[in-house]
Order: sequence, then structure tokens, then C-alpha cells
Amino acid sequence: MKIKKLLLITIILFGFKIGLGQKNTFSPYSRYGIGEVVQQGYATNLGMGGIARGFRKNNTLNYLNPASYTAQDTNSFIFDVGLTGNLSSFQTETNNQSRKTVALDHIAIGFPVIRWWKSSIGIAPYSHVGYDIQITPQTPDVEEHYYRYQGNGGLRQFYIGNAFELAQSFSIGQKYSYIIGSITYNNIVIWPNDDNSKNLIYSEEKILSGSVFNLGAQYHKKIGENYDLTLGVTYDIPLNMSIEENYAYTNGLDTISDESSHNFRFPEKVGVGFSFQSNKFLFGADFSYQDWSTVDEFKYLQNSYSINTGFEYTPDRQALRSYWKHINYRIGGFYNQSYLKMEGEPIKNYGITFGLGLPIKYQKTKFNISCQLGKRGTIENNLIETNYATINFNITFFDFWFLQQKYQ
Repeated sequence: MKIKKLLLITIILFGFKIGLGQKNTFSPYSRYGIGEVVQQGYATNLGMGGIARGFRKNNTLNYLNPASYTAQDTNSFIFDVGLTGNLSSFQTETNNQSRKTVALDHIAIGFPVIRWWKSSIGIAPYSHVGYDIQITPQTPDVEEHYYRYQGNGGLRQFYIGNAFELAQSFSIGQKYSYIIGSITYNNIVIWPNDDNSKNLIYSEEKILSGSVFNLGAQYHKKIGENYDLTLGVTYDIPLNMSIEENYAYTNGLDTISDESSHNFRFPEKVGVGFSFQSNKFLFGADFSYQDWSTVDEFKYLQNSYSINTGFEYTPDRQALRSYWKHINYRIGGFYNQSYLKMEGEPIKNYGITFGLGLPIKYQKTKFNISCQLGKRGTIENNLIETNYATINFNITFFDFWFLQQKYQ
């Protein structure tokens, strides 16, 4: 059985390696900064609005607060893999356009080191870049031409985290993330009706890399016989991120290229949250804040913050005959002021979420599905409004790999 599982993991890892290059967004706002920062978390969290700081379960990975790893059973092993699909509609005052994407999302494992020390390793997205914009200027005295702006790429984080249970009700954790990725921008001027004119192309590639240290803590306390309260806090320590930039300008005949490199300080981030749960329900809320105003490398930046809240209901975990009573039913909402401010308008992102946790009978392995329905941006001041639906799907394999069977 274990050999089959290892083979399955190998196949998924191979597929995930191929999927890393897929485009995950077509948002015009991903043209700025480090791209469109994704709402982080796996399908379990995202189905409940993205709550994470005070969220802890023994059969679920929550990489956003490393202190939560201590909730995992001592002899267990968790393997989690997921994919994401997105359908977006872009609207201006005069035009509409729709795009869809599907891509592999993350892979992660969680395991115990000793009873009071648990660890997790994984790969997860941090930001996406993907856009294709065409603008035709209204200049009657100038030969007909148009501008095309294209971009793709994004950042991913490779992380390893550890959590320590210092007391029965108190855990701390630390996570080291190495963030790396490349972003390519192409700005093109095209003369469609002149065969003798050569298109002007300006290309820029940015290769970003750097480290982030995340510290987390959770206080978890039983209230009475049936309820549990968890309070959580996280802090991202700001570190330097390096940027290598390659430029190329061509007019169809000659090409001029250049390159440069420098550093900027990644902004600090703080988050707090709680969850209150019983055997049937879980309710939680989060607040996080990040100070992007200190970053001079990019334009149109502002401080960002996010409010997340969610609820989960499980009718009867002990039901013997009804499968439907074992399902986790999830709902939530989120409001985010992004790190972009354009034409005096803060670019906001808000929406509602739904989710299901579908267990496999007699096992803790679970299929998780979440859906976010949201709106980003505005049509005010000639900006673009995006209405989107994002579906996250992940499989959480759970097994007691560190126990030896006494009987065959």
C-alpha cells in the first residue's frame, strides 16, 4: 500500500513540475509591482474566506501560521496537492472581455520530528503576472498604429517550517521561505497598414529572489467540555530581495540591450486571528496588514490590509451510515485593500467563498473544494473592473506512516 502511495506522489510531483510554467492569471493589474499577490492558503482555508492565523486542525496543513503544525497527530504523515481554475471577466466603460486559466497550484507535506516538534515543507504560489492589453490611440494626424502590452511570470515560495509545543496550550513556529520567480514585460508599437514599418519592441525581464522569515504563535485552550478557542499571531520579518533586470529595445533592424541588478527591502507583515470550534462547527476571523509604502522599487504602491472571516459546519462526525453528515460545509468572506493605488483609486478586492470537505470513508484522507466569487478594481477614472470565480481543489492524503503493523 505504501509503495502505491509513493508511486502516486512521484507521479503528482512530476505533473506539478510541468505545471509550474502554466499561466495562472490574465489580470491587467498584474502589470504592476511584483504581480497580483494571490490569496494564500489551501482549499480548506480558502473555503472559509482565507482564515489562517487562529486556524488549527490535526488533519490539515496551514502553512500561513507555522505554529499550527503542532496540531498534527504525532505518528501521522500529511501530503497535500492542489490545482486552481479561474474564470475572469474584465470590464471598462466601453468594453468587456473574459479569460479562463487552469494550473497546478501547490504541493506540501507535514510530518512529526518528535512529539513536541512538527515540520512542514512545501511549494506555494506568491504572485502571478499575466496580461495582454491593446490600446489604439485617437490621433488622426498620425499614421495608424496601436500599442500592445504583454506580460507573464510570477513568484513562488519554497518553504520549510517548524513548530514547537512549549506548553499544553501554547505553540510557536517559524517558517523560512525562499521566494523566486521571473517576470517578463513586452511593450510593442505596431503599424498594421505599413509593410515597410518595423514594429518597435521594448522587452524587460525581472528575476526576483529573496528570503522571508515568518514567525507564528498560537494559544489554544479548551473551554468547558465541548469548545476550543485558538488565538494566533504571525509576523513576517522584512529582508532584502534581489532583482536582476535585462532590457532589450529593437526597431526591427537594431537591438540595444542592457542589464542591471539591485536590492529592495521586502515589506514586513503582521497578522492576527482566532477560531472558536466544537465537534460540529468552526468560526474564525483574521486581520493582516503589510507596509508596502516603504518600497520604492515599484510605482503605485500603498499599504495593504485584509479582513477574512469563515464558518464550517459538520453535521455528525460520528454518524455510522450517512456519508453526508461527515462532509464539512464551509462559507466565508474577505475584503482586501491591495498594495496598488492607481489614478487616486485604491484597488480593492472582495468577495464571498464556499467550500466542501469530502472525506473518504473510514479514512482521514479528504478532497477539499473551494470557490471564491469576487470583484477587483473599478471602472472609475478609466480603470478596469474584474469579476472572477476561482475554484481551488486539493487532495489531503493522511496516513499513520510511522506505525508498524503487528498483524497481517
